[in-house]
Amino acid sequence: MGKEEIDIKRRRLLFGFMDKLRGAEAAPMASASETAPILAEANAAFAAGSFEAAVALYRKFLEHERENVEARQRLGECLYKLGRYIPAKVEFERIMQRNRSNNRAILFLGLVLARLDRVQKAAVVWKLHFDPHNVALQRELNIQIALVESALQPGNGEDDGEPIDEAALAAALPDPGTVAEAVERALSA
Repeated sequence: MGKEEIDIKRRRLLFGFMDKLRGAEAAPMASASETAPILAEANAAFAAGSFEAAVALYRKFLEHERENVEARQRLGECLYKLGRYIPAKVEFERIMQRNRSNNRAILFLGLVLARLDRVQKAAVVWKLHFDPHNVALQRELNIQIALVESALQPGNGEDDGEPIDEAALAAALPDPGTVAEAVERALSA
């Protein structure tokens, strides 16, 4: 059986519209009939919270459709939820290489960086995020950015000509786990 192309633009238009009406995140869609069953199974595993199974299925799907951003995003989210932060970071960075304004990738890349104890870098990444439709999440990101920036004020060795006191800076920065948890709560609200 030959590879049958699916009119992905029409399907995304229809299903994307329906997802927006329901307030749901758009699920990835296959562009070929031979990969559609793999992706459907991966999406079902993701929805059921079977992240280990979803990782394997999304990776299998991405072997055939490397450019599918939504599937790559879901793969990264699964890896994040499993605590595999370095591979998750790689996936979100791949998305960001193609589209620097992908809010979901920005959000999760910042979360990964926070979980890797790099809250300063997370704050820099989160500055790229802008979603006027999710005010609570945007507010939480702005709060976390402000907390990090306030720790970097002159007196901690930043921009005051004095050598940076790493211990004082680390003590002044907000706890990375607390930062990530606060953003996760806002995301799930």
